[in-house]
Amino acid sequence: MIFKQGMSLIFTIVDTGFSEKVVDASKKAGADGATIIHARGTSIRESKSFMGVAIQPDKEIVFTLVKKSQRKNVMKEIVKNCNLQTEGKGICFALPVDEIAGAPHLFKRGNLFNEQSVKDEKLKLPEKQEEKKEEKKLPTTEETVQEKTDDNKKEK
Repeated sequence: MIFKQGMSLIFTIVDTGFSEKVVDASKKAGADGATIIHARGTSIRESKSFMGVAIQPDKEIVFTLVKKSQRKNVMKEIVKNCNLQTEGKGICFALPVDEIAGAPHLFKRGNLFNEQSVKDEKLKLPEKQEEKKEEKKLPTTEETVQEKTDDNKKEK
């Protein structure tokens, strides 16, 4: 099942070891949780060398899915608690999320939908699919030949 709801995905990129601060700040501002992945930075400014070999700094990317209405507060809390206004500490940005599939825990607790809207969404999806099938139906070869035969008969 796919749900359409105004959501945002907040990306926060920080040095390794600082992701827990991001998650704590997100939760403090109302987010349910986050996903953390390991990454490697490629910025020229951050590149360090050891015995002539360039070493790229390790990073962590924190993905936080929140309601659109929570986005600004969560981002402010992350910037404040993780000192992101200081150069080289990290970056935080958000992108809109149009549809969500999975994550049933978000829907069961009523965070995104109440019970009725979930039922309504289930009822609407099959109707929309049927409408699309009818709109895209093209005449078969037999129907086209029959129409031309009928048109020829009318002309005579």
